[in-house]
Amino acid sequence: MIEFENINKVYGENWVLRNINLKINKGDVVAVLGPSGSGKTTMLRCMNFLEKADIGSVTFDGTEYDLHGISKKNVAAIRKKTGFVFQNYNLFLNKTALQNVTEGLIVARKMPKEAAIEKAKAALDKVGLSERYDFYPSQLSGGQQQRVGIARALVTDPEIIYFDEPTSALDPELIGEVLQVMKRLANDGITMIVVTHELSFARDVSDRVVFMENGEILKDVSSKEFFENPGDERIRSFLSSLSA
Repeated sequence: MIEFENINKVYGENWVLRNINLKINKGDVVAVLGPSGSGKTTMLRCMNFLEKADIGSVTFDGTEYDLHGISKKNVAAIRKKTGFVFQNYNLFLNKTALQNVTEGLIVARKMPKEAAIEKAKAALDKVGLSERYDFYPSQLSGGQQQRVGIARALVTDPEIIYFDEPTSALDPELIGEVLQVMKRLANDGITMIVVTHELSFARDVSDRVVFMENGEILKDVSSKEFFENPGDERIRSFLSSLSA
């Protein structure tokens, strides 16, 4: 469905991404693991054009685009087919949960307000927030705010959703509710790339694990193979640090 080739990103003399190649098939749930500073979030942001890669290409729905020289028009067209869930929610604090979800539909997609509200309510229902339509972010827990963020990504019927550490800003007792929603999305066949440190999600929900270190993909295998045969000592050390 989508294929990234030879993604490279450099900040000054710091080579953040080196020759990233990744192919995602429809319905794949890919967990991206790796130590802090390994380039996981930068890769995700380059994939959705929140940052510009210095080199690389993406083939989406059969059309190839240069990640560095892509036009604003083509970026907008691709983003209409994708969703992005941020680490720190990125909600409008002066808007209710419902308004946060309808905003993109009404403003960016010019959808009639009534249709947008109906669609947004369905998305909020899907993430378990049917009784929180009119609540502002300050009235919601961190887990509920993140679920609003997921609803906002879902409401556009994306072909793929990118998740950037969706539980890292949450208190431990709230992580489970967000992971449960993501598990339901995976069961529904939604294509996802998830940067995460949650080993239970990577092991039990994802189809594949991509392990990154120093801006490179060190391993890209099935989740079963990754956890049963991690192989490389660097991966074993990483898994031990999270399991401790």
